[in-house]
Amino acid sequence: MKNEFGQRIKKIRKDRGLTQQEFADSLGYAHKSTINKIESGQEDMSYQKILVLLKEYMLDAKDLFDDPEKEIGSIDTSIEETKKPHHDSCIIYIHGLYGSALESRFYTFCSNKYDVIGLDYKDGSPWEVKDKIIQELTEISKKYKDVYVIANSIGAFYTFKYLMDFKIKKAFFISPLVNMKEVIEGIMKQNKISLEDLKTKKIIRINDEQTLSYDFYQSLNQKDNWNTKTHILYGEKDKIVDQKSIFNFVIKHNASLTIMKNGEHYFHTPGQLKFIKKWINEYL
Repeated sequence: MKNEFGQRIKKIRKDRGLTQQEFADSLGYAHKSTINKIESGQEDMSYQKILVLLKEYMLDAKDLFDDPEKEIGSIDTSIEETKKPHHDSCIIYIHGLYGSALESRFYTFCSNKYDVIGLDYKDGSPWEVKDKIIQELTEISKKYKDVYVIANSIGAFYTFKYLMDFKIKKAFFISPLVNMKEVIEGIMKQNKISLEDLKTKKIIRINDEQTLSYDFYQSLNQKDNWNTKTHILYGEKDKIVDQKSIFNFVIKHNASLTIMKNGEHYFHTPGQLKFIKKWINEYL
């Protein structure tokens, strides 16, 4: 099934005369390698990215699936992004790795009371996106009385690490990377890189998508002062974020925790997205 879907994606790209990098850029992916993996059937395209694809290239879901209702459900894909303030409060969505600000369209079920805005930043090393995220939130915050944040995966890390000085009314973290140091140490172990190696070289490039920095690793020893009321959604079968790390963060920051049975790190299926919607509505 993945391979058949990948071939359809490849045909859409080639029919428009696009390179894999051009196609990746248009969908908010940082690297063409992601498109290559999707086209070859090695990787899925997320639910949110499918919506972006349908909007960007004015496609019908039948161009992608034989049975669209079964594959992606009946979500409204005609929604537009917020251009100017309509409410006193806003929800800012901060995407995860390889994600896109356009994923914020999913959260427009909150638009009866809140403007929903996708924070615009490109994927990059965590220390490279810091200024961009702070700048974006600064500009957005000027327009609203109250600001809420929904952050996904590494987007949650950016939020509690870089935005702790902002007045955020409430935060919703989905599969948050709450222990970046643990993530980096896992990458180092997998690639047989010692801390001494990293200290000596300062910067080590793993591949086109991963770079390690000793200075950034050291900065993770600093205590975070995050004190915003926070709600966390965690998948029972998350293989990226350790459950113990989540529990420690919850205790440290007095956050609420919801665990989805059989949920994974990346929430993207219709059932998982329905769960997110219910969770947001319960605590918002």
